[in-house]
Amino acid sequence: MTSKIDSLGGGAVGAASAPKTAADKAVATAVASAAAAAPVDKVSLTGDAVRMQQLEQAATNAPVIDSRRVAAAKSAIASGGYTVNSKTVAARLSRAEWDLAGQ
Repeated sequence: MTSKIDSLGGGAVGAASAPKTAADKAVATAVASAAAAAPVDKVSLTGDAVRMQQLEQAATNAPVIDSRRVAAAKSAIASGGYTVNSKTVAARLSRAEWDLAGQ
């Protein structure tokens, strides 16, 4: 069935009108029942996907690099005045491994 655009009247575009014939009513009822019976989409994330979202959020919330602090460290290394606390380095490496393992 076709309709001329200028014969639709002044109503809003896409506005629903009441079915005019029994066939129109049957089609409207079939469309409504099909829409009501349509399956609902579901999404579930795996544990890895959830962990990736958490890591992405952590990276987003991570502090920005402090360029003054980096420059001070470079200067201290260049002048030989930078000292490394091996216990702190070991503890932080251990903690990073622990975090990566998800424990």
